[in-house]
Amino acid sequence: MPFTKNNYIRTSWLRVYGYALLFLVTGCKVIKNYPSPQPFVYKTTIKLDAKLPSTERANLISKIENQLSDSLQVRYSKKGFLKKQLDRPAVFDTTYAVESVRYIDDLLRAYGYMYGKISWDSSLTQVEDQKRVTTTFRVNPGKVLRLDSIGFDFRDSTLQTLVQSSRKESTLKKGDPYSNEKVSAEIDRMLNVFRDNGYLKITRQDVYAEVDTIVAALIDPGLDPFEQIRLLEEVQKRRENPQIDIIFKQRGTENPEHLQQYRFRYIRFYPDLSIVADSSMFAKKDTVSRRNISVIRSRNMTKPSFLIRNNQLTPGNLYRQKDVYRTNNVFQQMSAWQQVGIDLFPVDSLGVVDADVNMYLAKKQNISVDVEASRNATDLITTTNLFGLALNFGLQDRNLSKQSVLASTNFRFGIELGNQGRIIQTFQTSITQSFTIPKFVTPFKIPRERRLQSSRTLLSASGSITNLRDFLRVQSINTSIGYEWTNSKNRNWYYSPLNVEYVRLYKTDSFFKQAAIIPNLENFYNDGLIISQYLILRNAWARNKKVYNLKIQLEESGGIFGNFKQFDLRARLFRFAKADIDFRHYINRGSTSWAFRFFVGMGIPYGKQYDTLGNIITEPNLPFFKSYFAGGPSSMRAWQVRQLGPGSSKFFQGTNTFRFADFQLESNIEYRFPLGTLFGINLKSAFFADIGNIWYRNNQGNPALDAGVFKLKNLYRDIAVAGGTSLRLDFNYFMIRFDWAYKLKDPLFAEQQNGWFQNVNLLKGQFQLGINAPF
Repeated sequence: MPFTKNNYIRTSWLRVYGYALLFLVTGCKVIKNYPSPQPFVYKTTIKLDAKLPSTERANLISKIENQLSDSLQVRYSKKGFLKKQLDRPAVFDTTYAVESVRYIDDLLRAYGYMYGKISWDSSLTQVEDQKRVTTTFRVNPGKVLRLDSIGFDFRDSTLQTLVQSSRKESTLKKGDPYSNEKVSAEIDRMLNVFRDNGYLKITRQDVYAEVDTIVAALIDPGLDPFEQIRLLEEVQKRRENPQIDIIFKQRGTENPEHLQQYRFRYIRFYPDLSIVADSSMFAKKDTVSRRNISVIRSRNMTKPSFLIRNNQLTPGNLYRQKDVYRTNNVFQQMSAWQQVGIDLFPVDSLGVVDADVNMYLAKKQNISVDVEASRNATDLITTTNLFGLALNFGLQDRNLSKQSVLASTNFRFGIELGNQGRIIQTFQTSITQSFTIPKFVTPFKIPRERRLQSSRTLLSASGSITNLRDFLRVQSINTSIGYEWTNSKNRNWYYSPLNVEYVRLYKTDSFFKQAAIIPNLENFYNDGLIISQYLILRNAWARNKKVYNLKIQLEESGGIFGNFKQFDLRARLFRFAKADIDFRHYINRGSTSWAFRFFVGMGIPYGKQYDTLGNIITEPNLPFFKSYFAGGPSSMRAWQVRQLGPGSSKFFQGTNTFRFADFQLESNIEYRFPLGTLFGINLKSAFFADIGNIWYRNNQGNPALDAGVFKLKNLYRDIAVAGGTSLRLDFNYFMIRFDWAYKLKDPLFAEQQNGWFQNVNLLKGQFQLGINAPF
């Protein structure tokens, strides 16, 4: 690269960033109250000699570190922003190391490692009057023990039948690494199977795992010599490729009631209990009974038929643990009760169990006033996701119609923070009325509804007025019906068969002036009607210290109701199909964590609309309030909200026009870590990178928009990259976030080194104010 002044300045700034990053990462260490002149534990390291995948390696090292003697675990505390403090370090003693070797060996055996080797050494460093000892453990875990065969041998024929019939659900598979945790989890699984088939009192004392006894047989003095030779050969083979056989067995019958199947006898509901002592609790009780199910109440707050309909416990049926959990969860999730618990009373002599469902009422009505700052994540016209600050007035009735129907009325006034020197660019006022009914309200019965963990119907209607100052005023009305449920695999679904949105625009002189400069602007903003349906899947799961979240959303408008001309007002019924995927991954490592997000969304319009001359043309893009945009505190943070893209197009350069598009691709990475505390407030920070952009599907008949069209071959040129850091004030219930970001790769300068490090200035980053984590 030829030497130029700009290159020299850019290189200098990169060096400054590098030194600053190095300083932030290393910080400084302070040691207080050390036991001078005695040597003390300054540092302990683990060196693992094993060929393992990086994730497994990190997990094993973390487990080994936790096994170290407490006196060898060096714990620095955060003081201020960068300083790390070690207070009262332990005096070094070799017995701590010897003790730790034993703990590590126990850990390796528990996780199935055989023939491992563990050694340690220490070194002493003198710093002034400090005698710092660094201890190093070298761990070779050896070969991992793998499962060879898994069997079940229960004396009780019913138990044996149950475990054999549920064998396919076992998490133990031949060839998998052995660990005590896996064996323990398998015992828990079997116990759950038994408890779901009437065995109320069975416990871990009744089930155990027996491993193979080849080594034990070798010490039998009466063993035949030829059999001993065979066993020695078997042991040698297993040393090279160690395997283990496991048989799950039943212990003795010291507790015969543990092997007894129970059936439900009486079910009693107490629906109006109070956590705080209430004199009405001692008033005369009103009891309603039906087929051994009783509703005992002192206040007429709940309909007995409603309780019985949602009950999963049936007198005469076998006791099933999952039915107890399901009944408890169903009522616990309802708005009418603050707390729900189920007490069981077994009668051993009769083999029956009675259940009391204790239900503590929540406050029926509630008025709330709160301030919120919403994340910038969806469309412009909405009552819940407009970014900025909002003041909410809410009224709730948690037990409408005595059936735990939640009725909510919400008044909202919000402002959206501006850009280009304007503090406030948008005002919004809205009113929303919603009803949440704890069951499916359908013209036909859902046969498997009782097997779901939860189910509810949501009805809502809202109206809003949004004023984009000196540009556009938008009136919108929205009403919808939806069904939400959680299945047995803990996956949350939401389906709305009918969602109606009507949007009307009032354009200002400023809008028309800008439209004269940007001819396609009229195509972006239009009145319109949406009659859509959409489906949302949410799934979350965890493995060790890793957490995963997946959200998939599908939406279509006009596909069904577009066939009825009476719904198509002046050819303004928007017709489109849209799909979004949002995947998030979190890796927690003590006080620090990594957070990853990947988002891809695409919409395809296929309807008709009027152009400026009154002619009907094919819709060139999605309705602007359903389109994708980037920038802001939860997206590409080096750009103002709706000010990035599309692609590497310069069509909107120099204007404040909002940029919308039909396709979005984005990925975000954060390394999050604590800084310490200040005046009782937890201070946190993060380094982050945002990668992504938005694009059109076609140039909409305007060659000037060619660079804004998505083409795979131009992806690297079009992609934008932001990087920065953050200061976060964590108040436990919410967090205030101050992000500072730089445009590391700006598609506007795609012709110059693909846009990398153009106009980067240490003092000219982008500030973003956000509430809570961005993802």
